[in-house]
Amino acid sequence: MNIKKIFSVLLFCIPVFMMGQSYTNTFSVSGGMFGEGYGGEFTLDTNLSETTFTELALNVSIANYQSGIKSIPYSSITASYSYFITLYSRNRRMQALSLGGGVLAGYEMVNNGEVEVSNIVSVNGESKFIYGAVLTGDIDIIVSEHISLIIRTSEYFHANSDFGSFTNYTGLGLRYYFNK
Repeated sequence: MNIKKIFSVLLFCIPVFMMGQSYTNTFSVSGGMFGEGYGGEFTLDTNLSETTFTELALNVSIANYQSGIKSIPYSSITASYSYFITLYSRNRRMQALSLGGGVLAGYEMVNNGEVEVSNIVSVNGESKFIYGAVLTGDIDIIVSEHISLIIRTSEYFHANSDFGSFTNYTGLGLRYYFNK
């Protein structure tokens, strides 16, 4: 092979290698405290660059709302779409802190859909479609080639909820990296 041919093959391969260095996508599962109860989260992240990614999340919460002396079961399921930026990373992204925000929509269920709690007490709120925004902080600690430990805290703003506009979720979980 002559030098000209080798040079042209290298010039062709460099852009292919550069495009081949795509940023990995991830899937995560976490569980923790959601307001006055418990919750969980499933996420699918699409990395846009080394420092930005988008996230599609499914959130589930189970809690009790205190109405006077009566405790009312409350649960919600929401989906959110957020944009994240990595604010700080160290040791070649072995630890990273990211902050993101986005929109959410879902459904809240109050007292399993029943209006009457007892023959004396009835529920002021009702089961319904909810919407709002979310702000999330995410710490990612790589533990192996494909797995990392995540620590997350999110503040949910439910614009039309009868049971509080702001709810916090703080949890621990695992993230799986595809194509790493």
